[in-house]
Amino acid sequence: MRFFSLVFFLLIAAAAAAQTLPPGLVHAGYNWDEQRRQRLPISAEEEALPAIILRDFTSIEYYFDQSRKDLRLFATEHRIVRVNSSDGIERFNKIVVPVLESGAAVAIKARTISPRGEVREVKAADMKELKDQGGGRGFRVFAVDGVEKGSEVEYYYTRERPFNHFGSEILQSEIVARDVTFELISPESLTFEARVYHGPAVTVDTTLAHHRVLRLSLPRVAALREEAFANVQAQRMRVEYKLAYMASRGAVRQFTWADASQYVYRTIMALSKDDVKAVAKVLAAARLPTAGPLPERIAAAENYIKLNFNLEEGASPSLSQMVATRNAPEAGFSRLMAAVYRTLGIDFELVVTSGREAAPFDGSFDTWDYLDHFALYFPATGQFLAPGRPEYRYGMLPPEWTASSGLFIKGVALGNTEEAVGKVKEIPALSAEQSPHDIDVTVAFAPDLSSSTLQLRQTLGGYPAVQIQPYWSQIPEDKRTEIMQQLQKSIVPDASNFQKLGVRNGERGLSPLTKPFIIESQLESASLLDKAGPRYLFKIGTLLGPQTELYQKEERQFDVENDNNRRYLRTIRFEVPPGYTVRNLKDLNVDVKAGPDAAKPVFDFRSSYVQNGQTVTVTVAENYRQVYWPKADFEAFRAVVNAAANFNKVVLVLDKKG
Repeated sequence: MRFFSLVFFLLIAAAAAAQTLPPGLVHAGYNWDEQRRQRLPISAEEEALPAIILRDFTSIEYYFDQSRKDLRLFATEHRIVRVNSSDGIERFNKIVVPVLESGAAVAIKARTISPRGEVREVKAADMKELKDQGGGRGFRVFAVDGVEKGSEVEYYYTRERPFNHFGSEILQSEIVARDVTFELISPESLTFEARVYHGPAVTVDTTLAHHRVLRLSLPRVAALREEAFANVQAQRMRVEYKLAYMASRGAVRQFTWADASQYVYRTIMALSKDDVKAVAKVLAAARLPTAGPLPERIAAAENYIKLNFNLEEGASPSLSQMVATRNAPEAGFSRLMAAVYRTLGIDFELVVTSGREAAPFDGSFDTWDYLDHFALYFPATGQFLAPGRPEYRYGMLPPEWTASSGLFIKGVALGNTEEAVGKVKEIPALSAEQSPHDIDVTVAFAPDLSSSTLQLRQTLGGYPAVQIQPYWSQIPEDKRTEIMQQLQKSIVPDASNFQKLGVRNGERGLSPLTKPFIIESQLESASLLDKAGPRYLFKIGTLLGPQTELYQKEERQFDVENDNNRRYLRTIRFEVPPGYTVRNLKDLNVDVKAGPDAAKPVFDFRSSYVQNGQTVTVTVAENYRQVYWPKADFEAFRAVVNAAANFNKVVLVLDKKG
């Protein structure tokens, strides 16, 4: 079930509108209740919602077509939605149907039932076809007439999907749903297995003759709401399914991790004669070192390929074509780098995983739907590399691939042959120290205290640097000054009169793990000091930059999940103006931490100051050393986050002496 966008998206083929369903399909005659003229009852609480889904039925059927002698895949979906507000109407008053060759809608109906019991059905003549600007893929749009506050929008369709041995269905959204049913139907000769995440398990239904049926029926599914420090998309109730057994092959489990290992290894590692020649051309042009420290050799090969080849998903995966055009898809980068490292005699393992932002890799359920992203792992150094992600360098993977599991695959020689052996293992996250965002600022007040001059340096390493460092050299020269000023204004919003402004480590191909991106400037600000009668107020806390505030009132839904570990170190220096003292320096002393070991906290915010004469040096350290944290101890995590937000508001009071 997919109803997360503003419209419903169904897949059909342009010429397939009149196609009929195979007569043996279980839901070939599916229909809504033709006699129903009244809306389904809802409670007063449900009536206050913008919309509520009253029926959510999804049936996936694997169907053996006798005439074609092959398996086909069909989906039947039926939705009834009550819309109670303008927002609900806007969301559900149309059905948009992308016209794709990969599927064929063979039955579709839609209608509305008004609060007065008026039924309006969408006619085929009401279908409008749009084309995108490129003139390629088009859309068929059903405008659902008669939608008003309190109406029901009801539709169902059956369509053929591209065949796959694996699949996934989302069962939860930001809208409350009642009467939620998922079923998977297959011939008796095929045994599918399904795993439900964040919900109850499927059950086996034996009432349908000559078929195997897995079913999950729920009277109500709660709505999800957005929540800070959580991957809400990954927390949705969903079902993953796969073909596990075939009667013709007995008790042998199908599509296992061992099978996947063999398939992936052959796909990535197998080279034709033309491929071998293409790799030789790359090595001849690259002139890579054949001796020296292994990390430097690995990085040199990666750097050459990522600087000389373009990521183009539509490009050919053939190595000879890639070398000729200098364009490669993500999988092509993986094949090329694997071939180069193997030729250089550098040992590695292939790693395949999924992103934890939507469907974290689950090694206990061997669906190949988790095999989304390729990485390389070097056992001799314990480091990873993302071949098809040009913005990352050796030692870094996209953060959503880490703090999760993956399938690690290596080749093993067996006599004159080579076999692939796979094992599910953890992909560790980078440490907090490897992803710093540090600020060093020295503030000098003007003699008349009307303004301040700041020496400001920001240092971005690891993941913070990835947001800009890989792209800096591609930014036009005339735009760089504006961008540098914007970066510094994120700390000092009213920054002006930039007397010095520059960047270090902005060249192409640098690793932010060893060469952090640094912005340095000298600038002026008129807003750091406010006059209040005979005293001045120094808004020192703002020099941390904007901070996240975590003051949610609702009960926490999910465990904490950070994108990545990270650390912030800020050093602020200032001279107390002659003739003044600072009344409340002790407000700079903060110590908030979370974790079972107070001496080595998992998360912490600590600030302190040292005064030497008129010079005050403030040090603020904030660390997030763990990706996951249980919601049962959410308050401890929230206290650390809010400590930074509270420090953001710290104002020092400068009093005249005497």
